[in-house]
Amino acid sequence: MTRTHTPRYAGGDDGSVSVMVAVLVPALLLMIALVVDGAGQLRAISRADAVAAEAARAAQTALDTRGATVTIDTNAAVAAARSYLAQAGHTGRVSVTGPDTVTVSVSVTVPAAIGLGGPTHHATGTATARLGVAQPPGAGR
Repeated sequence: MTRTHTPRYAGGDDGSVSVMVAVLVPALLLMIALVVDGAGQLRAISRADAVAAEAARAAQTALDTRGATVTIDTNAAVAAARSYLAQAGHTGRVSVTGPDTVTVSVSVTVPAAIGLGGPTHHATGTATARLGVAQPPGAGR
């Protein structure tokens, strides 16, 4: 009994899938790594903005009600914002820019998951909170 070998492919494509896989798999892995690192950078930016906003809100709780108008107690506002930043584990700059406005800038550094762009992601967030005191009903008529 003789067997005859019949080629499955007449075009001679043996091994072409291996070459395609060898080229596409590393490219796909690189794309996934870029997406993961990009998401980490976006999380760092979001964290910096959130911490700055919360520190500015914390500063807004330091009110000076001794005068005819309600204003921000400058020293207490700066202390409240710095206290919030310390509890959050970040450093930042706090400035009272007017009788009713506080601006906080914070720097955040988080470790990178994969580290294609470096071992950490660094972001800076800035937030400004303005004191809005509502007038009681009937005031100012």
